[in-house]
Amino acid sequence: MDNIYNQISEMELNDLEDKLINLQNLVIQYYNIKEDLWRYHPANEDFINPITEHDEVKNKIEDVERNISEIELKILHLKSTN
Repeated sequence: MDNIYNQISEMELNDLEDKLINLQNLVIQYYNIKEDLWRYHPANEDFINPITEHDEVKNKIEDVERNISEIELKILHLKSTN
């Protein structure tokens, strides 16, 4: 009987430890989200305008995509000549 109670107690302890780890990971995720959002919060003296930031990121994406296309064309050309 004692062994069954120890097993149940150990399972309960493992379950609680797993829940604790999951909750700690969740808090870390929320802190990361909070930190990311703070960059755009008007109370932040280093406030980043999300509209301007969006446009800059969009432009960077377009530049990288254009670069990718150029490289892909060069690769196709080199493969076709071989």
